[in-house]
Amino acid sequence: MRIRDILVINPGSTSTKIAIYTNQNEDVLFEKNIIHDEEIILSFPNVASQREYRREMILQMLEEDGYDLTNLSAVVGRGGMVYELAGGGYRVNERLCDRLASSDIPQHASSLGGLLAYAIATPLGLPAYIYDSTMGCDLLDVVKLTGIAGVEKYGATHLLNSRAQAIKYAASIGRDYKDLQFIVCHMGGGITANAWRDGKVIDTAAYDDGPMAPERSGGIPLLLFKKLCFDGRHTEKDMEDLISGKGGIYSYLGTKDCLEVENRIEGGDDYAKLVYEAMALQVAKSVAGLSCVLKGQVDVIILTGGIARSKMLTDMITEYCGHIGKIEVMAGEGEMEALAGGTLRMLMGEEIAKEY
Repeated sequence: MRIRDILVINPGSTSTKIAIYTNQNEDVLFEKNIIHDEEIILSFPNVASQREYRREMILQMLEEDGYDLTNLSAVVGRGGMVYELAGGGYRVNERLCDRLASSDIPQHASSLGGLLAYAIATPLGLPAYIYDSTMGCDLLDVVKLTGIAGVEKYGATHLLNSRAQAIKYAASIGRDYKDLQFIVCHMGGGITANAWRDGKVIDTAAYDDGPMAPERSGGIPLLLFKKLCFDGRHTEKDMEDLISGKGGIYSYLGTKDCLEVENRIEGGDDYAKLVYEAMALQVAKSVAGLSCVLKGQVDVIILTGGIARSKMLTDMITEYCGHIGKIEVMAGEGEMEALAGGTLRMLMGEEIAKEY
């Protein structure tokens, strides 16, 4: 089979990263980060309703660059927060699209990955895929228990970039990542941390039970949260927004931009410093908690994602949890390459795409 180009789509809360990988995944022919107007994004009633808006922007960007869509062999998008998905790749079908668009799953931008891939690939007669869904964890039975019978922890994390950085780190020291025990913290608009053993995520600190982030609340005391739910002023949609979109740094400081927060701190804003340090401390506490599931045997703690570029933040985190193990800062993300690589392996038959 002659494999041509792969279109990779990675939606974020207010951006959509796209790239064209060619020559058997060796070269990036085209790469853009489409920044969306935040007011427009907030005007949509839910994540799935952004599909047509973002699809048109992607196609417009490719057209402006003069790219010929007939050169594509496949389209892949970031996986969504579907509880039933495992790690690895899935071929997107109508049933999976319906699930990705469902209000029954957490409203997260990653769900747009499969929806956009399918919307672009189907008219071209091409396969659409997702790879390493946010929910593709292999949690230990003992960590699934929450304290309320019938309510199980489902495991949500930035699996795609976490796996990519774990593989990259292991290769840099001449090891197979499956032989190492990691704690990986992906830090972007949302922050998640995960514990790796035998190449699998066995526990997580997610956006609803882990650290607060630039736009997410993280875990907060249940009694206080209950009061907000039943105070007569907040709807279910309001509470969802506070958890994901309007919580965290944004709730306190009215911005999701960590660079702006650092500028405020450097300008003498003590409150901004307090909020920023609180986020760092909560990340460190998540690391400390996850070290328990690895029984203290932590080969390395990887700090990754976009805001891992903030030395101020990573220094704060290191100060609080550096005693647990070696900390490796691997700023940025390898999600685009990981999506393209997984798709290439499926196209070549090295991995079998699952069906939902």
